[in-house]
Amino acid sequence: MSSSTIFFDLTEALQSASARRVQYYGIARTVIEAGKEAAALDDTIRFVVFSFGNHAFYEVPWHKAPDGSVVFDLPRDVGQNWHRTHHGGSFFLSALARLLGGAMAKRNKRAWENNAKSLTKITISDGVFISAARPKLIVDMIKALERDGSKAAVVPLLHDFMPLHRGATKRFRQFDRNFLHDNRFVIARARLILTNSRFTHEELDRFAEAGMLPHPKQVAAIPLVHHCPDGTEAPEIDLPSSPYLLTVGLNLGRKNIEVVLDALLRMKARGLSVPRLVIAGAVRKRLRRYVEQPRLQPIRDRIVFAKNPNQTDLVRLYTEALALVIPSRIEGWGLPAGEALWCGTPAICSTAPVFYEVCGDLGLYFDPDDPDALADLIDRLAQDTTYRESLRQRIAEARPGLRTWKDVARDMLAAVRAAVV
Repeated sequence: MSSSTIFFDLTEALQSASARRVQYYGIARTVIEAGKEAAALDDTIRFVVFSFGNHAFYEVPWHKAPDGSVVFDLPRDVGQNWHRTHHGGSFFLSALARLLGGAMAKRNKRAWENNAKSLTKITISDGVFISAARPKLIVDMIKALERDGSKAAVVPLLHDFMPLHRGATKRFRQFDRNFLHDNRFVIARARLILTNSRFTHEELDRFAEAGMLPHPKQVAAIPLVHHCPDGTEAPEIDLPSSPYLLTVGLNLGRKNIEVVLDALLRMKARGLSVPRLVIAGAVRKRLRRYVEQPRLQPIRDRIVFAKNPNQTDLVRLYTEALALVIPSRIEGWGLPAGEALWCGTPAICSTAPVFYEVCGDLGLYFDPDDPDALADLIDRLAQDTTYRESLRQRIAEARPGLRTWKDVARDMLAAVRAAVV
């Protein structure tokens, strides 16, 4: 094994692989797409997954499909259940977690033996270990590396620090404290930190200066993508009649779907034509209950849920939408905004700083607390054909300069080689 060997972690993708359907959203999407392009760029990279039951790494073979694309031979339905063993400085909680986690570890071992026994165990003794997994998962991986005396340089890709914004308030919950402990652990041990945007890099610097996080040794911002690959699956849903607005992965709270619903209510009250609202993504019971409240009755017939659309249907939804609306109060990148632009569709974004990084002058922006401003943007797009077509033309002309997953993989590998290899 060469000291320059790169090991690329696919654990988040493994967690998303089921027998019925393999769907990659959010972090898992970043892992699988960046991994594929990294393999295409450098066939010496070795791809691994981590077993939480066996506390060990296993190598993932891959091959090229007839069209030349990379396919990872990930097993399905491994069904690993993760449990927390790291509680910062609390030895009592850590010991208790290890004690209570014994039964779960046994279940994980059985699931691995039943569904992942085709994978070969691997020891990472040196080289570079890259992981874009959630920090809580990377903690366990680093502990395994340290236990085995590995000299591998750890390079995590960090996605955001959103829970830390509550650090000075009473709402700094146990989840947030755990998130803080995980990031402290990972950052302190990383040779190089990659961030998914310049904004996340700035956040890391800000929290380090405030003393909440360690100062990292080295940091490189690797902005994510606009690229939205076409799906290979057959279409499964019927598109709603136009015009419709699209949201992807929205929920209540930080994702702020409330302001979108309020904007549609304002449009209804003004006597304006109200477009349909397609809410694509996982089923959220709390959101469905919210939509059923009496005050939303005037627009309830305009709301359509599209449960976990496959990639083919997601591209269709983006392409035919009047606009994507992404009203989040904060994001690490905001992948749907970029994907909408890739598909030629306007992105109506909140004024959260990262959206200016994603969309620049192609985006339309509104204050996330101002439903009237959002209503005005929607109405203008719907009614002003010249304005709408001009914006779509600018988006189409900008597409050659939008970022792809190949760009992300190339930039990741370049940063790693410059700093570590």
